[in-house]
Amino acid sequence: MKKIITMIAIIIFCGGLMALSPITKGSSSDTDEKGEESGHDLLKFTVPFEAGGGTDIYGRFMTPYFSEHTPNNPKVQVENIPGGASITGTNHYANSVAPDGANLLTSSASSHVPFMLEQSSVDYDLTEFKPIIGSPSGGVVYTTPENAEKIHNGIGDMESTLFHAGISPTGLDLSTLLSYEVLGMDVKAVLGYEGRGPSRVAFEQGESNIDFQTTTAYNNNVQPMIENGKAVPLYSLGQIDEKGELVRDPQFPDIPTVKEVYMEQYGEEPSGEAWEAYTQLINASYTMNKVIWVHKDAPQEEIDKLQASAETIAQDSEFKEASLKILEGYDVYTGDDLQQRINNAFNISDENKAWIQNYLYENYEVDITKL
Repeated sequence: MKKIITMIAIIIFCGGLMALSPITKGSSSDTDEKGEESGHDLLKFTVPFEAGGGTDIYGRFMTPYFSEHTPNNPKVQVENIPGGASITGTNHYANSVAPDGANLLTSSASSHVPFMLEQSSVDYDLTEFKPIIGSPSGGVVYTTPENAEKIHNGIGDMESTLFHAGISPTGLDLSTLLSYEVLGMDVKAVLGYEGRGPSRVAFEQGESNIDFQTTTAYNNNVQPMIENGKAVPLYSLGQIDEKGELVRDPQFPDIPTVKEVYMEQYGEEPSGEAWEAYTQLINASYTMNKVIWVHKDAPQEEIDKLQASAETIAQDSEFKEASLKILEGYDVYTGDDLQQRINNAFNISDENKAWIQNYLYENYEVDITKL
């Protein structure tokens, strides 16, 4: 019960969130020195974002459970290193943090996609890290009732233009933009909004007429619009299963996937470069939305301890109850299942990578290899 109350405090108060595990940068406290000497008394989590964001909340939510389920019940410490949309902190972890098994990294889609697409500022290799625990997220694309009817009657017959309010073509928007490409939808992306919240407000105010929101935001902010007849869900972005197939999101079992909408529109399964790119990015951005890692060259016994801890965390009934809100109701991945999903998510072919890079350049004048 105590942990549940603490988790609620994390969401409501940033100060409470930061107090859960002390934040220091480049400090040499007595506890830190003790952790470095033993390798077991302190676990240090690098979070490549500012305190209070989604990835930071995720990492801090996990820390007390790692403390409880790891031998010797080590203390935990979170170090926030923001910058470069997570790239600065991830670079730091890869190149400046000791691979002793006591240092962990919390990553998100913002770290995964730039690595996959060889963004020039990336100086880390996710294949050199060992995944310990991973969590999915989801998203739903929705539009106005008028446009929903037109789309259902035939995408190819639509004469009106759809407007999407987004943040950046290289972030989470990319998967949604590719879903439009797969479906052959004529959507003009207006980018530069400061977050998914402002993007949703743009829809509410009529500045855009098609939008997507991730699971929690959709349930909290879009579902009321749907109940009031102001919006209609078109499709969920879906999840990638262990066989590499796009399936319905378990949090939205009644909403079809992009694949189902395509089949309804065109009478066949989607295929081709845009489809391959879309499923690859859904895997890396949503099915593997957040991952906690350790250096692959850390002592094997330390990796084994962390993996065993993750297995017991996943079965902890108190964790499962507390995670319903923080993890949006999704199950976590651990062990061999997690490793296989990681392999599938980040194993992108040169052809697929080149197609996405070219898509970004041709449509948004973004050369990701020079960012």
